[in-house]
Amino acid sequence: MMNIDAFMRCAATVITATIVLALAACSQFEPRDKRFYYRALWNFSLRDDLAELDSEFNGVDFGHSNLYEHLLLTGGNDVSAIEDKARQETLAFIATKPRLNPNEEAIAPTYMKLAWRAQNTFDEAHALHRATYDIVVSAEPDKDRAIRTVLAYYQDSAYAITSKRLDHRRLDQFAYSKAFRTRFPLFNATIWSYHYLQVAVYDPLQSARDLAAKTQAVRPILATYRHYLDQPPVAWTFMPLTAELSPIFAARYPELANIFDNLHMLHDNISDILTSERLPTWEAKRAEIYRVLNTYYLASADETNPMILGKSQEHHHE
Repeated sequence: MMNIDAFMRCAATVITATIVLALAACSQFEPRDKRFYYRALWNFSLRDDLAELDSEFNGVDFGHSNLYEHLLLTGGNDVSAIEDKARQETLAFIATKPRLNPNEEAIAPTYMKLAWRAQNTFDEAHALHRATYDIVVSAEPDKDRAIRTVLAYYQDSAYAITSKRLDHRRLDQFAYSKAFRTRFPLFNATIWSYHYLQVAVYDPLQSARDLAAKTQAVRPILATYRHYLDQPPVAWTFMPLTAELSPIFAARYPELANIFDNLHMLHDNISDILTSERLPTWEAKRAEIYRVLNTYYLASADETNPMILGKSQEHHHE
């Protein structure tokens, strides 16, 4: 019969082993240190005053998450699952004209567990997008001050994307680059159409004098975007850039333009990582997502980032 000392030693061994296993199991978990958006009187002005445009952005949010979840669960090699099923699900959601932002964690629970920190990087940059739209549409008298305030709030985050100009050509030349657009050209063109809409509306919104004029100013862009959804621009060879579609906004707020372009390039990189057979396991994909994010995209890497362009260098050539 085991004496009390032997029993205690055995129990201690079991407890220690349990703790070690638990810590090992938790090594892939990440803290959910999510920040609240910047609170101001102009919050949700786009939703309240220009709902037609706001609902399209809600569709964009669904599309990215839905794509990543399908890519991860299918291994990135099932063309029908992406081009037919996932894309049609996204188009159907957009057609509902959603009034509220979708819960992306409910749409892509597997991807969120794989790379939550990367997703939170997206979330905070998307919140910056939304804040700038809200300010431009709102009755805020000093829009320039408000925009610079939300930019400073964003840049105070550990998840802030660099506001430096990155070399998108080089960021599109990894061993796995272009895997997504090559295998899934329809969904890739749909993603780029989203990015077209996100940056093309800035100049028309800023130049219009009042809400009625803003509503009319974005209608041609919405019509073009919806045409792209029906007939994806598969002939495009690179994503749209802010300076190409809203040059006045990009000249006035170059840091914002760079953040948004870098955000969209990061979307392309992660789509390629989730598609590529060169990264065959979820662990390999997660490691590469975080290598790229930490090395090239987060503002915290600015001092060592080899992808930062000089003033005279171009993002890419068509």
